[in-house]
Amino acid sequence: MTSKLSADDQLAALRRQIDAADEELVRVLARRFSVVEEIGAIKAARGDPVVVPARIEAVLARVEGHAKAAGLDPAIARRLWRAIIDEACALEEAHIAAVKQKR
Repeated sequence: MTSKLSADDQLAALRRQIDAADEELVRVLARRFSVVEEIGAIKAARGDPVVVPARIEAVLARVEGHAKAAGLDPAIARRLWRAIIDEACALEEAHIAAVKQKR
C-alpha cells in the first residue's frame, strides 16, 4: 500500500528544492560578480565607461532567449537580469572609483 505525503510534507519537500535552487543561484551569482570585478579592473585601467548600452541590450536579449527555451517568462528574466546588471554596474563603478582614488 502506497501512502501519500501530507500537504505539509509536500510543501516541505518543495521548499527544500527551492532552498537548493537558491544555493545554486547564489554560487552562480558569486561567480558572475567575480568576473564583473575583473571587468571593472580592466575598464578602470583603460578608462572605459561602466555602462555600455549595446552590451546591456545584447545580454538582456540573450537571457530572454534562454528563458523562453527553458520555459520561463522572458519578461521575468529581463526584470531579474536588469537588477543583476544594475548591481554589476554599481560594483564596477565602485571598483573604478577605488582605483582612481589610489592614483
